[in-house]
Amino acid sequence: MGLILCLLSLVLWYFSPADLFPTLAPYHIQQMILFPAVAISALSFVMRSGALQSPQDYLMIGLWFAIVMSTLSKLMFHASLNAFTEFSVVVCMYFLIKVNVFTAWRIRLFCGVMAACGVVMALQGILAYHTGFMGDQLIYEHMGEGFKIYRRIRAFGVLSDPNDFGQFLVVCIALMGAFYRKNNIVTNLIALGVPAAIMLYATYLTGSRGTVLGLAAIAFGLVSSRFGTLQSFLLAAVMVFLMFAMQFGGGREISLQEGRVMAWGTGIGLLKTNPVFGVGYKHFEEHSDLTAHNSFVLCFAELGLFGYFFWLALIMTALLSLHRMAGIAVKSSEDPALAGLVTSLRSALLGFLVTGWFLSRTYNATLFVLVALVAALVQIRLQNDPKLDISPSRWIQATAAFQFVSVILIYATVRLRSF
Repeated sequence: MGLILCLLSLVLWYFSPADLFPTLAPYHIQQMILFPAVAISALSFVMRSGALQSPQDYLMIGLWFAIVMSTLSKLMFHASLNAFTEFSVVVCMYFLIKVNVFTAWRIRLFCGVMAACGVVMALQGILAYHTGFMGDQLIYEHMGEGFKIYRRIRAFGVLSDPNDFGQFLVVCIALMGAFYRKNNIVTNLIALGVPAAIMLYATYLTGSRGTVLGLAAIAFGLVSSRFGTLQSFLLAAVMVFLMFAMQFGGGREISLQEGRVMAWGTGIGLLKTNPVFGVGYKHFEEHSDLTAHNSFVLCFAELGLFGYFFWLALIMTALLSLHRMAGIAVKSSEDPALAGLVTSLRSALLGFLVTGWFLSRTYNATLFVLVALVAALVQIRLQNDPKLDISPSRWIQATAAFQFVSVILIYATVRLRSF
């Protein structure tokens, strides 16, 4: 029962019943389902004599604490309560997945449900684009350079921005890989190729430039386990060239626009003045006319180095675990399916992070859903291979190193662009 409620809550998170049926808005249906889901899952967890085992479990709680502290340190008590309450929904979703997903079959089920959501939303957007059905809700129009009107598709609720929708579709395309079957070309073409093609076309219609690099990241993640890093990188580069040639991203080039770099510079400035706890959760735009246009910048600007460490550590532990699992030789009949999950989740996470480099999606639930699925997969594999366990010293050092490098890279970009 907990698994069903968890899946239903995830679906409602993306489809937003309040947007589909405005009369349901006052009832907060997702929260109504989320609470019994948490209660039932907690009871099941206790009955299984469960315990917090993954480093991501503690890091998630740490991030939650950092989000609250970012405003509490400024004595913004009401904002602290709002931050605690708002992010608690994401925290609940993470732990619901961790508690209810303890087999490879359940991980694939989550991948399948998210991919199915992506296909349905893609079809809605395509229909709106070509027929006008629900076009007032699902088509976003804006004027670009040269007074050109751009028409871009989007979805409902948390995916109402075309960039968000494109990022979600990139993740869903990667998750389709969890169902790939070796030496079964016909089934793969029908069951995977058709849905992936639908989502790929919808991605094209979102006009999101970041999705070009996100799709290239997926290609890199899929082939890097079979080919070398250099060959995989070259393939990704060729894909980027071809997609821009086919007018992906609405025919607009990816560039470090002055406004975007200024926002990054504002983030660096905020980090200098508030290095420990940042300026406060969702307070970046009080100091800038624009959003950060970078999930990493937004994180260290709003949460400081304290919160940035927890956020990065969640990502680094997931990536390190996936890398280690990808290098393990097949030992049983179940391992090929698990290997497929590893490749699929790694590609999805890379796709999200690459698109997130150009979007302010630090607190996006999709990121934490992916981290939860990776953490669950690690726990499954640890039962048969304890060597998968990554020592705290390794992931702490890796996180601290990337924390330093990422800030320096962004600072250098701002300085070079200003000349």
